[in-house]
Amino acid sequence: MKNRSIWSDAKISKIYPSISNDITTDILIIGGGITGINILYNLKDKDVILVERNKIASGVTLNTTGKLTYLQDNIYNNIINNYDINKASLYLESQLEALNIIKDIINYNNIECDFTKTKSYVFTDNKSDIENIKKLKQFLEINKIKVYENDMPILKYLYSISVDDTYLFNPIKYIDGLLNLIDENKIYENTNILNIEYKDDKYVCSTKDNKIICNKIVLATNYPYFIYPYFFPLKCYLEKSYIVSYKDKIDNISLISYSDPVTSIRNYKDNIIYLGETHGLCNKVDDKEHFNNLLNKIKKEPGYIWSNIDIMTNDYIPYIGYIKDNFIIATGYNTWGMTNSVISGKVVSDLILNKKNKYIKLFDPKRSKKKIRMISDSFSTLKGYYEGFTNKNSKIKYSKIDGVDVIIYKEDDKEYIVKRKCPHAKCNLLFNEIEKTFDCPCHASRFDLQGNPIKGPSKYSIKIK
Repeated sequence: MKNRSIWSDAKISKIYPSISNDITTDILIIGGGITGINILYNLKDKDVILVERNKIASGVTLNTTGKLTYLQDNIYNNIINNYDINKASLYLESQLEALNIIKDIINYNNIECDFTKTKSYVFTDNKSDIENIKKLKQFLEINKIKVYENDMPILKYLYSISVDDTYLFNPIKYIDGLLNLIDENKIYENTNILNIEYKDDKYVCSTKDNKIICNKIVLATNYPYFIYPYFFPLKCYLEKSYIVSYKDKIDNISLISYSDPVTSIRNYKDNIIYLGETHGLCNKVDDKEHFNNLLNKIKKEPGYIWSNIDIMTNDYIPYIGYIKDNFIIATGYNTWGMTNSVISGKVVSDLILNKKNKYIKLFDPKRSKKKIRMISDSFSTLKGYYEGFTNKNSKIKYSKIDGVDVIIYKEDDKEYIVKRKCPHAKCNLLFNEIEKTFDCPCHASRFDLQGNPIKGPSKYSIKIK
């Protein structure tokens, strides 16, 4: 069993340098996941560079299930309840457009990424969900989409609907294909932006040794590093999921349960990718227990086992757009990052090029909302802070070195000692004994055994110097 994503077997074919001198550019994209690469692809003929603090496509993109579908569990019903049917229809239109965009990119450029057409299903075994799924069916039909009932060929559930014209793919192979179409001098890995200042109508972005001066910034990271001025923790919460893949040959299939905790199933070649045990990041923080529960459900020997964390917005619509002058964010995909990263590429590039785009108002991060979950979202962060104080793990010890709280972990006669507090918001870290990482229960920063940051929002290591 490998404690990593099945997509990690696909490699990015080029190795990119880190920045070694000061650079001036018009547009700086921060984040080398599928969102940043899609945006870069759309702006590749402009004065633009992209920086990634680790390796390209090594974060959330690597841990996705790789579905390209507009049938997205209960999201349309939630948007209708939060706004109205018109806004839900516009969001649906954006997802359909994303599918057409990525299909055209893949076909036009002959990108080999295991791109496969399949049906998508929403299912339930709960009687209480059936009425809501029927409402979802009605919504889709109002939008002129053909919907089928209870036609699942293999697995049987109490009730299900399905749609055509959805897809599966290998996200890392797709990104590698895009990268081969982009000037490699525009891309930098292992380049950590530590500070951003606005001076003389320019943004000055500092790494440890160098500066990047630019007119416009696109922050395409999963969780923005800042708390102010946008108060991002009050506008979202984080959801964690657990994923295994195992050998089993079935026809192409893409399934998602209607309600929480989510179950998601898809095939990839001769593997099944099974996601489950979803929960708010700060709740039920024992990763080993969740992985064991998942393995007990599938009753198969897994080939790969990993986890993922998604940003869930408080009105079920992503945040894509300006938060201040010449500063754009693209995040909050509510677990549907593959389609929303593609539509982000279009919306962000249109914003920068001053082109019209019908989705700009829909995704505007500064939009007003009829209903919000700000209190519960704030509480989730506080609960994560509390979990860091109270959670215990027999695999680690807590101590102090020169007055600094530390975590000590031993493996194969080797001792790892790191700081206990996350540099981002000073939450106490938890040890993930399955994936061998130190994880923040507040905002999902993650560090390897040596203390290096491998996932944000923290920009700094937890090494003992």
